[in-house]
Amino acid sequence: MPEPMSETADAYRTPDLAAKFHAMWSDAEAALTEGTYHADSVPRHGDPRWGLSLVVPIDGAIRDAIAQDLVPIAAALSPHHFTYLPENLHSTVRSLEGYQDQVPRDQVVHYADLVETALKDCPPIEIELSGLGGSKGGLFVSGVPSDGLVRLRTGLHEAGAVEGPQAFASNDYTTMRDIAHVSVAVFQAPVVPERSIAGVVSARREKRYGTVRPAALDLVRYDLAGGEITMSRLARIACTR
Repeated sequence: MPEPMSETADAYRTPDLAAKFHAMWSDAEAALTEGTYHADSVPRHGDPRWGLSLVVPIDGAIRDAIAQDLVPIAAALSPHHFTYLPENLHSTVRSLEGYQDQVPRDQVVHYADLVETALKDCPPIEIELSGLGGSKGGLFVSGVPSDGLVRLRTGLHEAGAVEGPQAFASNDYTTMRDIAHVSVAVFQAPVVPERSIAGVVSARREKRYGTVRPAALDLVRYDLAGGEITMSRLARIACTR
């Protein structure tokens, strides 16, 4: 049997993620209608966002189901917002470093080793994806992490606190994610009222996309230039079972 979760992992669990997702979308829906949502800028070297990250790649039937919704989402939003390409859909386990123009190979090896260590004896990693939603910064498919994913995040958080960042501290450096969403759109300036998107999201609030059970995790870097979000895989780490 898997070992019980540590007190550290328990401390980061949210008792009612459904209520949290509901509150996030309620705030986002009002902000979109009023034009008071948050615009995310393209990262620059040293920014704590969009850096080297460990992600769960989304593929197969679940990716196809989400990809079907990308078309109406893009059509309902103003064209200057970033929307994801199907091949780049993912759920972030943890942002490991801040943004860098180039990620050194030794840094990739360092984090791949950390991930492999954290995955040892880890319970199965699963994400239950159900319901389109969003925050004031973007739209996403809501996801609930398994105990295995919580434990992996905890292990990487604790290792990061000991090792420190290799280059730039990420926006996850002192925090722990409690949700496991799949981003589908990121809001960009100019901030203008977006009144059409609420209907698209509301029609899919209860849609069940499925349960992700990854065979491997990816270390990636992002590129947000040119109106699309693309990712480059730097390493793939098999999940131990």
